[in-house]
Amino acid sequence: MSSTGVGYAAAVALAAIFAIAAVAKFRDVAATERDFAGLGIPRASFFARFVPLAELSIVALLLIVPPSGALAALVTLAFFTTFLIGRLRAGVRAPCACFGSSRARPISALDVIRNLLLMGLAVVSLATERPTKITALDALVVLAAIAIAAGALHLAGRVRSR
Repeated sequence: MSSTGVGYAAAVALAAIFAIAAVAKFRDVAATERDFAGLGIPRASFFARFVPLAELSIVALLLIVPPSGALAALVTLAFFTTFLIGRLRAGVRAPCACFGSSRARPISALDVIRNLLLMGLAVVSLATERPTKITALDALVVLAAIAIAAGALHLAGRVRSR
């Protein structure tokens, strides 16, 4: 196990997450546009197309130039998180649309926490300067951290919905 291997494994995992988010938005652009409008995003039609393109650009950067991709992911996630906090404080009850229109649950603090965890993954991605060989242990460390975080978020969501 090496810090560069774990860093690149984190970059690959984050790239996969951003790719899933982009594809989900592109899968139903009209629904993404509707959800963005529900969140109060001006020019929702434009952003329903722009955001997934930006996410795919981050995917490419994470895989090809991991430090640049990690910084782009950090900035993007910081913006998304700040936006979500603002919408929560304004009392908006629309779905997040973070991963397309696949869910009807309104935004919550769990979305903010998820983004903070993803920002942590981006920080770990800064440990590598370029694509590198990922050992099984490197991948296991990153996947275990993601699984624990996802499990904790899932449990928190179940407790919150009771």
